[in-house]
Amino acid sequence: MRQVFAIFALIAFTPASFAQDVFWAPGTTTEQLGGIVFMRDGGQTTLSIGGILFGRRVKQTERTPVGPVVTRFVLPSALHSPYNVPLPGSEPASLQLEMPDQFGIIYIDGELVRSHGKSRQLATQPLAPGKEYPVKLRAAFAVGNQLLIQEKMILLRAGHSVRVNFDGQQAVAVTLPTAVRQASK
Repeated sequence: MRQVFAIFALIAFTPASFAQDVFWAPGTTTEQLGGIVFMRDGGQTTLSIGGILFGRRVKQTERTPVGPVVTRFVLPSALHSPYNVPLPGSEPASLQLEMPDQFGIIYIDGELVRSHGKSRQLATQPLAPGKEYPVKLRAAFAVGNQLLIQEKMILLRAGHSVRVNFDGQQAVAVTLPTAVRQASK
């Protein structure tokens, strides 16, 4: 057991000065592809762990006037991605979601995205250039006394931006009970 721990410690804590940097995409080194990343930008803090062998776990905290909003999600690892994403030349895609209810919920390919607001900005993991990635979006939001559930299929491409508006057209509507409507006022 000690030998395994010693080997792990040597691999995990080897100084970067002993390794040569390999440049994948312009300005991206292997150190940026996996490990622990901590970023602060204005009122937003992002902590990201993993990425190469294990899925990248991301926790994003944004300061708002009503308190911090925390968003957590997991991205597939580079080795276990369902799309086998090649790293050289890959870029993320951006996604802008619009909906009438600031407390509505969004699912991306069945995974809950914890975010709030009528307009939400999201970015994907780096995507391979020249390929299209189908993504299923589902939104559930309240409009008046109705709970609307709407699904959309979109195609993402590396470096492109997609805007999706959940307006309630072609949505399944469920009437909210009176107690729920009064509690939300």
